[in-house]
Amino acid sequence: MKPKPTEDFIYTELYNAILERRLPPETKLGENLLAEHYGVSRTIIRQVLMRLSHDRLIKLEPNRGAFVASLSLAEAKQIYEAWRLTEAAIVRDVTKTITKKQISALRTLVAEERVACEQQDLPRLTRLSAQFHIQLADFCTNKYLGRFLKELVPLTSLAFFYEVRNMPICTKDEHSEILDDIASRDADAAVAAAMRHLDGIEAGLNARAALNQTASLVDILKSRTPSLS
Repeated sequence: MKPKPTEDFIYTELYNAILERRLPPETKLGENLLAEHYGVSRTIIRQVLMRLSHDRLIKLEPNRGAFVASLSLAEAKQIYEAWRLTEAAIVRDVTKTITKKQISALRTLVAEERVACEQQDLPRLTRLSAQFHIQLADFCTNKYLGRFLKELVPLTSLAFFYEVRNMPICTKDEHSEILDDIASRDADAAVAAAMRHLDGIEAGLNARAALNQTASLVDILKSRTPSLS
């Protein structure tokens, strides 16, 4: 008999499902449904939902339950404005301190992005693209800047305003350009490349994309990880 999944495992699965934009805004995350799917108690599910609420990825509504959060266009633009300011400082910090091992780790991540792009694996591409910036934040010596960006980036997955296949990362290898400039210790060029990258993504925030969720919550979760029942 397989062991029951832990709270951390369930949290990570739901977190990644939101990051991959598999679970659109306003998707209901029913406690009973999730408890049955994972074979755990509602108490564990409740703890997971509380953690996701703390991350601001879901909202808990009295007498209604938990739902994936959503962003207005104005909120999304504010997030990108904050992202630019924070990322510029992080890129300058990382350019001074990055190690060969850290550069290698980022190059591996970028290579995985290109594979996802070629395979048109849009959910995985979305998650890996976000993880590139989160990894940069991890490498920042100013942990307050790093922590802020790591909280900020996942929220962009709640902005369903653009088509993922039209993201700049899938049409041009912009992360490699940023990384090459960082590896060359050229902070000005790295910041400029990062700002062009974020400008390109934000330029797609024009109109809300149609959300055609035909699969059930459980079917969506099963599609990204094997059933543990």
